[in-house]
Amino acid sequence: MATEGQAKATAAGTAGGQGAAMRVRGTLGWAWTVLGPFVGLVLIVLLFAWLTSDSGAFMTAYNWRTIAVQSVIVGTAALGMTLIMIVGGIDLSVGSMVALVTVAVACLANGFELDPSNLPSALGGDLLRRLIGGPVSVPAVPLPAAMALGVVLGGLCGLLNGGLITRLGVVPFIVTLGTMKVFRGLAKWSAGSTSVYIDEGSKPGWFRGLLATDAGLPEGLDRQLGRLPGPIGEVLREVGRLAPGVWILLVLSVLIATMLRYSLLGRHSYAVGSNEATARLCGLNVPGIKLAVFGIAGLLAGLAGVMQFTYLGGTGDPTTAEGLELQVIAAVVIGGGSLAGGEGKVLGTLIGVLIMSVLNNGSVHAGLPNPTQDIIIGIIIVAAVTLDRLRHRAEG
Repeated sequence: MATEGQAKATAAGTAGGQGAAMRVRGTLGWAWTVLGPFVGLVLIVLLFAWLTSDSGAFMTAYNWRTIAVQSVIVGTAALGMTLIMIVGGIDLSVGSMVALVTVAVACLANGFELDPSNLPSALGGDLLRRLIGGPVSVPAVPLPAAMALGVVLGGLCGLLNGGLITRLGVVPFIVTLGTMKVFRGLAKWSAGSTSVYIDEGSKPGWFRGLLATDAGLPEGLDRQLGRLPGPIGEVLREVGRLAPGVWILLVLSVLIATMLRYSLLGRHSYAVGSNEATARLCGLNVPGIKLAVFGIAGLLAGLAGVMQFTYLGGTGDPTTAEGLELQVIAAVVIGGGSLAGGEGKVLGTLIGVLIMSVLNNGSVHAGLPNPTQDIIIGIIIVAAVTLDRLRHRAEG
């Protein structure tokens, strides 16, 4: 009896020790996912502050507002990519989706003529000609409506990706590699392989200020903040000058982080990415979860397209955002997201986006050529993935 009691006590102690070890590993994993990229960001900022110490232009408030604006488009698309990578997927069509949205918004704002004769028969041109006959004129819509429809178009593109992946059972890499070319081709066909411009008169003031580097504060508020003691007032005034697009990104980040932490979709997304087979056995609707995730990511990519349209001054450019998908994926991976799925944090993604923006901006101020920037970013991406693999191996 004594021997049996000792065995039970030993087993309980072992189980307790394993539980404590798992908790420690979980805490260290979270610390690595969030604190690792943050430490990297701080080191990069210090490096460029030292490299540009003679001019001092890098550490100015104006330059940091510029960095924030430069982060909006990549950051908005990266929020969607975070969701996709959590469920174990990837989306290579983000850049083409952004280009298609810019062209669509410009065409809708200007009005356009749909001519079936310009559409090849292989893409349904004959069928469209039989259905509608000759050219059809589509009237212009107000710019806000055109921008909203651009976001919806992004969501439809995301649903198309998700539907093909779940229905055909093809890996996301191959599906989105194909749709990347499809969306880019549609953008070029819709724009006639040229840029589409909207009239200056149709651009309201809020449109021009959406991604303004130096957004102005209301005069009364600026005066009130200036009366605050010490540096507090000046700091708040600088924060208040952030572009509205930056605030939109921050609000979306809070919403996505809340969804991932507290909603069923968020918890189920982590479950699917961690072990899809187990998630199926537990009764989760894996295709539905993936479809929802790709749809949300598409909406965010559509919003990134609208932001790109604004950044270009109201231009629909079918060649814009080439390579954007690589920047977006890099930001998520640098921020602690795993290509294997089941991992990713919004905060880490935002830090990854900032690292990319600081590298680009700081390299310009330090006089580093573009090839050097590409080499540095490539090394950082490989290092981030390698460290992620090493961490998984140690935990396994």
